Parts: sequence; C-alpha cells; structure tokens
Amino acid sequence: MECRNLSRFLSIVFAFIMILTTSAVEARVRFCKPELKYEFQLSDCFKELVIAINGTKTPGPSITAQLGDVLIFELKNSFLTENISIHWHGIQQIGNGKTWIDGRGGVSQCPQGKTFFYRFVVDKPQSYLYYAHYSMRYGSTRLSISEQALVQDDYEMSIILDDWCTTDLASKKSGPFVWVGEPKSLLYHGRARFNCSPTTDDISDICNRTKPEIYSPYLITIIQGKTIRLRISSLTSLSVLNFEIQGHNTTVVEADGHFVEPLTVRNLNIYPDETYSVLVKADQDPSKNYWAASNVIGRELATSTVLAILNYYSNPNHQSPPTTPPADRLWNNFLESSHFGRNSLFLLFTLFYRQVYMQLSIIYRQVDIHFRIIFRN
Repeated sequence: MECRNLSRFLSIVFAFIMILTTSAVEARVRFCKPELKYEFQLSDCFKELVIAINGTKTPGPSITAQLGDVLIFELKNSFLTENISIHWHGIQQIGNGKTWIDGRGGVSQCPQGKTFFYRFVVDKPQSYLYYAHYSMRYGSTRLSISEQALVQDDYEMSIILDDWCTTDLASKKSGPFVWVGEPKSLLYHGRARFNCSPTTDDISDICNRTKPEIYSPYLITIIQGKTIRLRISSLTSLSVLNFEIQGHNTTVVEADGHFVEPLTVRNLNIYPDETYSVLVKADQDPSKNYWAASNVIGRELATSTVLAILNYYSNPNHQSPPTTPPADRLWNNFLESSHFGRNSLFLLFTLFYRQVYMQLSIIYRQVDIHFRIIFRN
C-alpha cells in the first residue's frame, strides 16, 4: 500500500514538474507598441474625430497569447492635454506591483507625451477586453490557449459591438448631470451606417459606391459545414444589445472568461463590458447570405439596428441577403431577457462544480489529462 501511495505521489510530482518545464519552454514574450492619438474617421459614413491606435485602428487590434506568455504593452500617449490608462477587463492584477498596471483612471495613468509599460504573465485563458478609463478609448484583446478539448470549432473571429455618439465626452462632462441620451448609431467592429437602409438608394448607397469595403456592412465569413466561434464583446456605454444571426442558432460556450455548459439560443443579450463566445454552425443554404443584427433593448428604440452580413464562402463578399433584416427584438421583453440571464447563471454555477470535480479526478487519477488540456498545440 505504501509503495502504491509513494508511486502515485511521485507521479503527481513528476507531472507537475513536466507542466512547469513545458510552460517555461513554450512561453513567449508578446510585445505590442501602440500609439494613441486623434484621427478623423468615418465609422458610420460621417467624418468625426476619434481615438485611433497607431493612426488607423478603431477599435484596437486583438492580442493573441498562450498560457504562460509574457505580455508587454508599451503604450505611447501622443495626446497633448489628456492622460491615458489601459484597463485589462477580467484579468486580475494582484500582488508584486501589479496594481500599477491595472489601468485605473486617476491612479495609474500615463501622462501626455509619455510612455507606460504594462507587463504581466498570461495565467488564465479565454476572451478579455482592454480599454481606457479616460475619454472612453477602447480595443479588444484575446488571450487564449488551445481549447479544442473543451470547445470544438473549426476557426474563429472577434466582434466588437459599440455605440456611437455625436457629442464628444468633454462636452458632456462640461454640462449638467443629465441623461446623456441615446447613441447616434451602433457599430459592428467599428463599422456601421447612420440612419441608412441597406435596401434604399440613399446616403448608404453613396457610401457603398465610393468605398464598399469600408462602408458596407461588416462581414462574418463562414464555410458550409464548418463551425465558427465568434468571440463577441460589448463596449457600449449605457446600452444593452441583442445579437442575432438570421436563420442560425448560436451556442454559448463562454461567458466573461469562464466556460459554461453549452446553451443554444436564437439570440443573446449582451451588457456593457461583457464577452461571450458562441458557436455558429454553417448549416443553411450556402447559395445566399444572411443578416446578423443587433439593436438596443431595455429602452424604447431610438437607435437604428446595426447590420452585418453572414457571408457563405464563394458568395460575393458584399452580396446583400435576399431577405429583409430580422425584426428588432422587443425592447421591453423583460421576461425573455430574465430567462436568458437565469439560464446563463445556472449553467455557469453547475459548470463550476463540474470543473472542481474534474480537477480533483485529474490530480488523483489522470494527471496527464490535465497536462494535455492546458498545453496541447
């Protein structure tokens, strides 16, 4: 009996040594050097002054990392009068001076004309956001490991949902404390069309004729028979959005950096600063494209629905779907909203206990499974 216990103990120790050794060998340094400054862009067909990363990107670029990697984010503040700070939403910055890189406005900001280094080790996989607590600058970051053991997908892409206002933040802050009003438009990954209809010959048609690759609806390209993982994040200010893909189910597999028991829905509600991973199976007629739509819920509709195109590969990129866009979700359907919320919380709760059981089983019976889940390429 003692020999068996000793053997089991040595096996566990050996497995953990292998994990640490493999982590050290595979860990890499991910270096990003963004510069933030003002630029004029046309996110919804109208030129406005925006915060851009490296002169062109709004939202910012995604960052992909593996477990154990070191992320170094060299932020250059090129503003003349404003501070900047980057907050890593969902990533714990605890101990060893990490609180200084948590990006809290008024505490750990980078002054104008200066450079600030954010450095931390990626110690938890999944989807996260980075954004600022000054003047609503934002981007998206994706810190992930190989997750095939838990999520079966063929490929993936990230989507940032956002609301877009005409009045700048400085003007809002200088006025009285009142409701800021509804956003002018909604954006799919920095792209939308203000007060336009995709089926009428109006300003949207003018935009499409000039630069269709910029002003046409955002494209989500899929391949018949494949499963795509959409990492959806919301960076709205005060708007709750509904996300729906016409004719396709979405299966929620991750919520705010945590795996959940798969939940299949026709549409999902996403609140500010939330992230979801959903699986979409390309199982419809591949000869046509389909609409993806998001609209504000929880308040009476005052902002146009933002549209994207689910583009089946081999169809023309900007071929409009033959159907009308999905009808707006009822803004006051609180029963449906609460039902989705309860299901999500319940699945997250039950999965927590399942993961605890799995970890205990792995440690005492199948340590090698733990090794493969974390580090498999």
